[in-house]
Amino acid sequence: MTGSPKAIEEAKIAYANYIHRFFIHEVSRNVKLREAGIYVVVPSYAEEKLAQTLASIAGCLPVETAVSVVVVINGKESDSPEQKQLNRKGLEIVVQQQLASPHIQWVAVDATDLTDKNAGVGLARKIGMDAVILHVVSSGENPALVCLDADCTVSEDYLLRIEREFYDSTSQVAVFEFLHPVGDDTDPVLKKGIEEYEIYLEYYRLGLHFAGYPFFHHTVGSSMACKALPYARSGGMNQRKAGEDFYFLHKLFPHYPTIALHGTMVFPSCRISTRVPFGTGRFQQKWKDDGVGQYLRYHPDCFRFLKIFMEECTAFLESVDVAESPDFERFQSAHPGCDAWWQQGNVMPELVRIRSSSLQKEQRLKAFYAWFDGLAVLRFIHFFETWLPFQPPAESIRNLMPAFDETVPFQLLRTLRKHLYENPVSNHD
Repeated sequence: MTGSPKAIEEAKIAYANYIHRFFIHEVSRNVKLREAGIYVVVPSYAEEKLAQTLASIAGCLPVETAVSVVVVINGKESDSPEQKQLNRKGLEIVVQQQLASPHIQWVAVDATDLTDKNAGVGLARKIGMDAVILHVVSSGENPALVCLDADCTVSEDYLLRIEREFYDSTSQVAVFEFLHPVGDDTDPVLKKGIEEYEIYLEYYRLGLHFAGYPFFHHTVGSSMACKALPYARSGGMNQRKAGEDFYFLHKLFPHYPTIALHGTMVFPSCRISTRVPFGTGRFQQKWKDDGVGQYLRYHPDCFRFLKIFMEECTAFLESVDVAESPDFERFQSAHPGCDAWWQQGNVMPELVRIRSSSLQKEQRLKAFYAWFDGLAVLRFIHFFETWLPFQPPAESIRNLMPAFDETVPFQLLRTLRKHLYENPVSNHD
């Protein structure tokens, strides 16, 4: 997607600044790419399902935009012989896929000798995404950088929807709907576990939406994308070994228009895994080990208190006359935990600073969400654990939204996702 001459020059400068200012791994500098509008970056670490993932992409409906799939085969010095063998096989699989599906460029990136200290999914994603920035610095193009995982399959219209609804749009960030597939042959314990896990994920999103927090999107590494320009301007991908997706997206959300694509596009594995300290695989392991019949998470009143706080913050940031500003008494008196959080968080000085930072409401809100970001919100919710016991997510959903009374888990998921898609929260009201 070519922009105006001015936009192209600005993009070239942004890319050059990123390359100059931020760490670029040497592996990224050796990657050879061709021109494309969509780059799908797939980190793969000793992955047994890589061939299935690549075949799924190859089987997508054709698109007009050139597509490049960058597979970052990553490993570390201390890997076992079995893991190293799987990585060698992974490199071969990518080469074979290029021969079988030449309509897509398949690039195998050998990052199998990373240090134990730095190796992880964050660095693997960064290596692939940085390679794209190094490629487009001379052209100033603004392609889509799409993140996928090597244990996923994708819908037939995956590339087509990315092209039409994201690449061809003015949106700069995208999140895709996902669903962990289960079948008759799925372990009943794991099937129940993934149902509980997905309902919890949607409950948390619903809670944020209920409270009026605009960035209630999923932050799942296999189901996200951004354009190259915001990637560079925001400082690129972090090198975290887990949670890299959460931090990356919440860095982008307040500053760039985001689109959520409704309808399942990505199908991640629901297998057990202990590679990272949280996420689907770790949840499934804990679910099976604990042998519990029900998953308990945040009390719904946490989101009611968040809603009051958000309302009072909005009024405060929009007020012109300081004398007419809310004093946050409604929030502080809502629950002992609210006052305790207010007192220990040094909140009012921060809000005064944010309001004083600009005369423009939109700029104030951006500054507010940079301060009260996704991690700050999560800490807010966790703060109430001392007072409010965890509850079953499905019951908490009905507590917040009585109309959502489905008892079949995946029907409840569909209802929630449709509601959240059709009712966005504006961060510029």
